[in-house]
Amino acid sequence: MGYNRVVTVKEELHRLIEGLPDEHARELLDDLQDAADVNGLPLDFGARASLDRGLADISADRVVSLEEFENKHPL
Repeated sequence: MGYNRVVTVKEELHRLIEGLPDEHARELLDDLQDAADVNGLPLDFGARASLDRGLADISADRVVSLEEFENKHPL
């Protein structure tokens, strides 16, 4: 008999990160380290919602590297 196990947030993050190229994982690690700064300001609702949208984009593979973006949108 099968069952549906509830996936925790950390498990979902782990699954998403495992699927990222190393370059994207490094950028995400840097962002997460900044967000984990206990001496910094807490994230407000808008910032958390923005992070949720970003994680959804990563999950749906709607991302491009910074280099690709800069090539497409030069200053």
